[in-house]
Amino acid sequence: MKIAVTRLEEKSKGTHELFARYGHEAVLVPTMKTAPARNQDSLNGLCAKVADGNVHFLTFSSTMGVKYFFDQCKKVPDGIIMVAVGPKTADAVSDKGFTCETIRSYSSDHFASHLGSRIKGKTVGLVRPDVTNPQLVESLTSLGAQVVEGIAYRLLPSGYEFKEILPDVDAVIFTSGKSFTLAEVSAEELNGKIVVAIGPKCADVMESQSVTPDITGNGTLEGCLTALSHHSK
Repeated sequence: MKIAVTRLEEKSKGTHELFARYGHEAVLVPTMKTAPARNQDSLNGLCAKVADGNVHFLTFSSTMGVKYFFDQCKKVPDGIIMVAVGPKTADAVSDKGFTCETIRSYSSDHFASHLGSRIKGKTVGLVRPDVTNPQLVESLTSLGAQVVEGIAYRLLPSGYEFKEILPDVDAVIFTSGKSFTLAEVSAEELNGKIVVAIGPKCADVMESQSVTPDITGNGTLEGCLTALSHHSK
């Protein structure tokens, strides 16, 4: 099966090999790209607090967050507890020389349940793109944490014409709600394709724009490909 996937170009390493292991051909169509945050104030503020030892937990939801944070923040003291969503993000932190706790549920929504009572009265730093997640902040503050957000990077339209590849593919995997929105594609234009949302949040965005995915994954491409195998039977 030929499958279009809206994965960021910066995160595309190994994608073709992964799809080939499941008997599919990946067609990379990144509808967005990353760039440093236009305004560095929040990231600089978080970096200063980290350097002074005033952040107890530092959280990352993507490998790109790790990259842009460490590009900007050179002084990270020992003793800070780092938490990452997914093993790849955790590996990116480890590559910087730090140990890291891993949330394996592939959703930033699970930060609060993972951190639990440990964060009461503590400061939690959130390294994030220019996409707000007020539910996450609220879930942490409800546990008694003070949250400091650092906008490390922004997500921009890539300029790829997503619709041009549709006639040549059998299925589409949208890797985030924003990547779907930037694809600017309707339910009618996706008719006849197997449409996959990488996870529930992506599916919610798609539903809000009148596109119902055939498959909602667990937040990973591997999970989507496994679900596709069952869907095809």
